[in-house]
Amino acid sequence: MSRLDVTTSVPVFTRPLRSTCRGVPASEAPPLSSAASLVGQQVGHFRLLRELGRGSLGVVLLAEHALIQKRVAIQVLHAHVTQDPARVARFLQAARTLTLIQDAHIVSLYDLGMRDGRPFLIMEYLEGQSLAAFAKGPLAPALVVDLLTQVCDALGAAHAHGIAHGSLNPTSIFLVPDAKGRQHVKLLDFGIAGLLPPSEGAADSPVAADLFAVGVLGALLVTGRLPSRGHAAEEPLHGHAWEVPPLPSDLRSALSRVLLKAMARRPVDRYASAAGLRDALHASVALDGGAAPPESLGLERLPGWYALRGPPGVAPASR
Repeated sequence: MSRLDVTTSVPVFTRPLRSTCRGVPASEAPPLSSAASLVGQQVGHFRLLRELGRGSLGVVLLAEHALIQKRVAIQVLHAHVTQDPARVARFLQAARTLTLIQDAHIVSLYDLGMRDGRPFLIMEYLEGQSLAAFAKGPLAPALVVDLLTQVCDALGAAHAHGIAHGSLNPTSIFLVPDAKGRQHVKLLDFGIAGLLPPSEGAADSPVAADLFAVGVLGALLVTGRLPSRGHAAEEPLHGHAWEVPPLPSDLRSALSRVLLKAMARRPVDRYASAAGLRDALHASVALDGGAAPPESLGLERLPGWYALRGPPGVAPASR
């Protein structure tokens, strides 16, 4: 759920580990005054080591379990964000619901608590980078399809639980390289949409807006027009802040058709579900003559396209 633009050692959520991350009683938690005052203090079983980063909504700190030395990340919302109780309630409800979603591409909480009216979240700590930091130029179509299908898997799992992401952007998609170099997608920032003002022009249904955002993301990735940092990278992809670039004339036709349908002006003309969009993306690979196997994605350079390396060192709709 963090809006951080850092390239390594950033936190993400994964499946809950209740046996190692218990609830933190309010009596054991120090006042959440500032990141600087928290470093070195104990929150439940965790000792806060250092600040990892901060964004418009909160600060994230690295913490270590005192007994088993397991490292986690603890996120604390900024005080000014919590002034509206309704916004805090929506944020906490989204966090609770995330624990119900079992998907390899969706962040999930270890635990959460409240102190001084400010929520804090206990999350898994992983190394990787945001898509905004990863995409330094046009990506190979095979890599784009691989990344987008993982995003669709995550969105489909969330939509099945009645949750839309609502704020999909290059900083909310996190990439963790596996042992073979493939970029494993993790979605961050679920619940952010409930904390931020509505995006201009975001009149679509939440599911339709999510799927439109995937199409915009694909167009930006194949053209190399993805902003790498700053406010633009945090703008929801379904808002009017984004200017969708024309697709390259040499882009494989089946993938072009899929992206254009995903970005259709009328929601009724788009894909009806994340699963439908995912299947169309997969089908485009065969129609366009095949693609590199998943284990090679992220490691090769194709003529005219960049397939970038990973970091050196975070009720379903019908089709």
